[in-house]
Parts: sequence; C-alpha cells; structure tokens
Amino acid sequence: MDDSIVIKPQTLSKGRLWTALIAILLGQFVVAIDLTVLNIALPELTRDLSPSSDQLLWVVDVYSLVLAGFLVATSSLSDRFGRKKMLLAGFLIFGIGSVLVIFINDASQLIAIRAFLGIGGAMIMPITISMIRSIFTDSKERAIAVAAWSAISAIGMAAGPLIGGFLLEHFNWHSAFLVNVPIVGVAFLLGMFAMPEVKLKNPGRFDVLGSVLALAGMVALLWGIKHLAAELAFDVPGAAATLGGLALMALFVFRCLKSPHPIVDLSLFRSRTFSAGVIATMACTFALAVLLYMLAQWLQLVNGDGTLESGIHLIPLSVATLISSLGAAALAMRYQARHVVAAGLGLASVAMLMMFFFQDDLSLTVVIVSTCLVGLGTGALAIGASLIMAETPVEKASSAGSLQEISYDLGNVLGVAILGSLASIIYRSELGTGALRAMGLDGQLINAAKQSFAATTEIGNMLGLPELIQRGADAFNQSLVVTCLAGGVIILVAAVLVWRLIPKGLKITEESDAEVPSDDRSLPASGEGPSVDGGDVGAAQPEPAGNASAANLDDVKMLPGAFPVPVATLSREGGALAQSAAIAKIIEDAGIGVVNVPLDIATLDRMGEMCNDLGIDVTTAFIVLAKKAVEEGRLPLGLPADAGCGAEDLARIERNVEALDEGRGVMHESDDRMRTWAPEAWADYRSWKSQDEDVHRLVKTLVTSIESDGAGAGIGDPRPLKAGETSLWTRRIADDHLLVYRMDGDDLQIVACRSHANTPVQPS
Repeated sequence: MDDSIVIKPQTLSKGRLWTALIAILLGQFVVAIDLTVLNIALPELTRDLSPSSDQLLWVVDVYSLVLAGFLVATSSLSDRFGRKKMLLAGFLIFGIGSVLVIFINDASQLIAIRAFLGIGGAMIMPITISMIRSIFTDSKERAIAVAAWSAISAIGMAAGPLIGGFLLEHFNWHSAFLVNVPIVGVAFLLGMFAMPEVKLKNPGRFDVLGSVLALAGMVALLWGIKHLAAELAFDVPGAAATLGGLALMALFVFRCLKSPHPIVDLSLFRSRTFSAGVIATMACTFALAVLLYMLAQWLQLVNGDGTLESGIHLIPLSVATLISSLGAAALAMRYQARHVVAAGLGLASVAMLMMFFFQDDLSLTVVIVSTCLVGLGTGALAIGASLIMAETPVEKASSAGSLQEISYDLGNVLGVAILGSLASIIYRSELGTGALRAMGLDGQLINAAKQSFAATTEIGNMLGLPELIQRGADAFNQSLVVTCLAGGVIILVAAVLVWRLIPKGLKITEESDAEVPSDDRSLPASGEGPSVDGGDVGAAQPEPAGNASAANLDDVKMLPGAFPVPVATLSREGGALAQSAAIAKIIEDAGIGVVNVPLDIATLDRMGEMCNDLGIDVTTAFIVLAKKAVEEGRLPLGLPADAGCGAEDLARIERNVEALDEGRGVMHESDDRMRTWAPEAWADYRSWKSQDEDVHRLVKTLVTSIESDGAGAGIGDPRPLKAGETSLWTRRIADDHLLVYRMDGDDLQIVACRSHANTPVQPS
C-alpha cells in the first residue's frame, strides 16, 4: 500500500466494490443528462417564466460554466477531506437543488439554482473517475469500470433529450429537474454504505489562489467562446472574456508548474499516453456534442418529430455507444490500445463524413445509420479514459479526474461553438438575401429568418409561404452535412495524432505485466553469439553450491549470451566440472574452456555459504569474477556497487530515498502486489515505455525477480549499494543503467531505474 494515500477500509469484498461502482455510475449519469435535458424544456419554461433573451442564455449556460470553473478546486479539496465525503456532498447538493425548482417563480431564481447544481456537478464528475482509479486495483476490473463510466457519460448526454421529451409529454418543465432526485437519492445511499474513504496522507497546502485562477479563467474562457459563437461576429465583451480567460489560464498553468504542491499536477502530460487519452476524450465529446446539437434541431424542425419522438430516434445512438464502450474495453485488453482508439475515432469520422454524400437526399434512415456509427466510434472515449487512469498514480487520480473532465467540457463547448457557428454561417448563406427578397420579405423579416430555421418556419407559416419553409429546410440540410464534414475531418486528425502518441504495443491492462511470463524471468540477450556478460550472469539462476548433482541435459540453463551452460559445483575431491558428453560438445562448439580451481576446504565452504545467500553457485561466482577482471583490466575485489555510480547518480539516489522516507512515493499495483516507487524513479520508468521498450521490459523483469527471489538473489547481478546507511541494493538493467531498490519488510521500494554506471575507481 502506498503511504501517499489512505483508504479506509483497505480491502473491499467484490459485492461492495461493484455496489460502489453503481453509486458512482448513477452520479455520473445524472450530471451527464443535465447537460442536455434542459434543451427540450426550454420552450415551456420560456412560456412560464418569461425570461429575457440574456436570462435564457444564462439559464442554459450557467450550469456548464460553474461546473467547469469548480472542477479543479473540488478535485483538490477531495484529496484533503476525502473523495467519498466530496462525492456524497455533491449528491446532496444535486438533490437539494433539484427540489428547490418547485419553489421558483422567476428566471433569476432558476439561474441561481442552475449555478448551485453546477457546484454539485463539479463535486461529482471528477471524483467519480478518481474514485474508480483508487478502489479498483485490478487493472482488468478497472478497465471494465472505466468503460462503464465512459458509456454512462455518453449515454447520459444522448438520453437527455429522450428523458426530457418523455417527461414533458406527461408533466411540466419542473419534471426535467425533479427526475434527478430519486437517482441521486439511490446513489447517496449506496455510496454511503459501499464506498471506502480515500484521501491523500500528505496533500500539502490547498492553493487558494490557484483555485481562483482556474475558476475565473475557465468561466471567462468558456463564456467568451459561447458568446462569440452566438454573435457570429467580433464582439468586444466576447473577445475580452476569451482573451482574459486565456491569460488567467496561462497564469494558472505557470503557477501549477512552479508550485511544490500544485492544485493540478500538469506533469501528467509528460506521458504521451496520458496526453493521447485526453485528446481522445476531447475528440469524442466534440463529435457527440456537435451531432446532438444539430440532430435535435433536424429531427424536430426538418423531420417533423415531436419532443418524445425525437428522443426515441436518438435511442440507437445510446445503444451503439453502450455496446462500443464495453466492446472497446474488451478489444483494448486483447489488442494494442493505439489501434482500438484510432479505429474508433476513425469510424466516428467516417460516419460524420458519409452525411456529405447524401446532402441532396438526407433521410431519417441515413441520419440514424450515421448516428449509430458515431456511437460505435465513440467507444474510444472509454479507452481514452482507461489510458488516462492507467497512466495516473493513485495519489494523482484527482488531478487526472479534473483534467479529464475539463477536456470533456472543452470538447462539448468547442464542438457546439465552433461547428455550431459554422452551421449558422452556412445556413444564412444558403438562404440567400436575394431569394428571400424575391419572396416578398423586407429587410427586418430577412434578418429574422436568418437567425434560425425555427424563425424561418414561423415566418413562412405566418406569411403562407411554403417555399420559404422548404428553402429553410434545404439550407439547414446543407448546414448539417457541411458541419459534419468539418467535424469528421477534425476527428480524423485527432485519430492520427492519438495513434502516433500512444506507444506501440501498449494495452490498457499493461500494468498487470501480462507480457512477462511468471515462469520465464530470464533477461533477453544483449548481444549476438556466444559471449557472457558478467553483469547479467545471474540470469542463469543456478542451484546453490553443494546441491547440484552430476550435470546432464536437464541441468542446462540459459545465460544472456544465448548458449547453454551446465549447472555444476566445485567439489572438494578435485574441483572438476562434471558434464556429460552432450554438454561437453555444446560447450566446445560455443568456444568455452573449463578450468579446474583448487581451493582449501574452509575457503570453499565459506564461499559456498556466501553464494547460497545470493542464490547463485560457486561456478557462476567465478565466471562473474573472471569476466569482470578481463573487462576492467583488474581484479574488482571488494568493489561496492556505488563505486560504479557518479556523484550525480548518488545525489539522485539520496534524494529519492528522502522522498520515500517522507511518504511521497508512488504506489503501483501489479499482479496483486503493491510496490512503491520514488517519484523520480516512477517518471523514468514510465518514460522508458516510449524511449526504449526493451529497457522498460527489463525493469519489470527485474522487479518480478526481486519479489520472487528476494533482495539479494535472482537475475541482474544483485549487489548491495554501500552509499550511506540506506540498505540499498542494485541490479543491472542494461550496460548503462542500474535498478536501485530496497525492501521495507515485505514491501518493495524502487529508488531509481536510470542510474548511469561510470568506470569504477580502483579501491585503495
């Protein structure tokens, strides 16, 4: 267990674990549907409360603005007060805010309640995914849980219009809020009894200034983008808000990079895989947001659906999203994650591009087929989330959760703002001022008709001009297909970028170390031909001295030089290397000579005991000694491991030991075993994935050997590091790198995995 986090209770039964997941998914679902359910209720809400145009915009926007603004602060506070407490408080706020809707009587009160719900959403959204990262220690179970989380997020967005349409068919607009109450009530009860409490042991001081910068920057940036998109022109308030938001977010990033205890750990982006996961998440929500924004209007205005019917026509999208989210997780466990994510985004891209080829005959069938394919493609959202969490140490899960939700919100807002603006421009252009004048419309009516297809339809009905309505429908169809064309191209670019960023061979369950067989922990050959690298000779794993029988073919073990060497001992009777004719032939063909070494009995016994303690035999010890002597041109008697490290490496090791002693290690679970890494060692280990896959694999092989064989036995030439009183050990990773580690009881602590071995100095 990592000292950097505290989980109470530390162990959960399977039933309690999956019950906790149900509570998490219910919370995520209710936040997701609130992003879209209100759109269906706007007409009735407007008739009841009579809001001004500005108030109506705030009713729609304030929820997402406040939610995005508070994501960073709530994530950081959850590390201090507990993720369970924060999540349950979010459920409570959401339930209370939804009930308060009953008592409002004007638009300003509704805006305040929507802002209150946004705070509750900010306490729920990032904590749901960070809680999954904390309580699901098995990588396969965690992948399934993250896939379910991603599916429920996408389904919630798609199901919002359906739920809203059903409720408004039978009840008033208040029902769009009251539907939240039973959902968060069940989530609260399940979470209270099933979820463990998770918090950081040493979170550091809460960065008040950083949280204020994030709040102000996100709200200003998102509001500015939305305002400019609505105006479709350069607007001073919108431009000022956008530029101010960018400046504040730049200050926020600078503060996070310089702070010893940042409110959000932006160093996570050093991982290419983490960055790819964020891009995949943003691209998927970008596609879904644009599609839902355009199709909700197309189904009702062009296809003539009612609110409930339009929601029903979006059910295939929800079903396809559910299937793909769970199916993509299964595929990514078996195949490379880069292929699964890129293929999913590519499918979503093709689905949006295909609409362009039906621009002259856009039918409901084409629309439903396209939306289903987009739903199947957005299964990449589940893999993106899995990659983000797989790359995140458990104590940084809150930072990862807030960054993921910010990408989620930005994808949503940018999709609607950028492509929604493009759709409006195309619609106005396709209507054509000259054609409208020819129908008898004056300048005021032309401007009104160009605002939206709904306005065009209303004017056409008022003036009895069916040709105006038909022209509006054709213009809207054109705006839809061109917008989908642009969205498809953007998502295709994201697919290529993600494919290039995710390391080759990576699977979402890689942290289980499945690629390292438990029954084969020998190090790969570092060279060609029959040669022995003394530093890796321990890979042979021979029997301890005094226990080997006469050598035969069953005694043959493999050394890194890719040739067999018999297990043998130096006997008291003559010290000859016993071997069969077959093994003698193998050794002769490999160009190896055999030396008889006479030793007095006392020395041989003592050397056998020492070799036993290290898990090697006496013959191997002599091979190591001979190889080292030839390579270094001297006898390395009494040479400590730290003599092969430079001053810079020793300083790094001491710094990392200090971090471990202070409880700032990174917990890593693999094959049901917990390891603690010094932060710098963990960063180096992760970087090996993209820099050198062979070294990355060797590190994992050595770690497995340490846990199986003990600190001073097994492969990689284990030897003590005599630097200070730290009881450290080293094993050779490759020619230029050492793995430095120590045992804390039964727990393995990795201190460094990128130490550069210099030419040792001859000891005096």
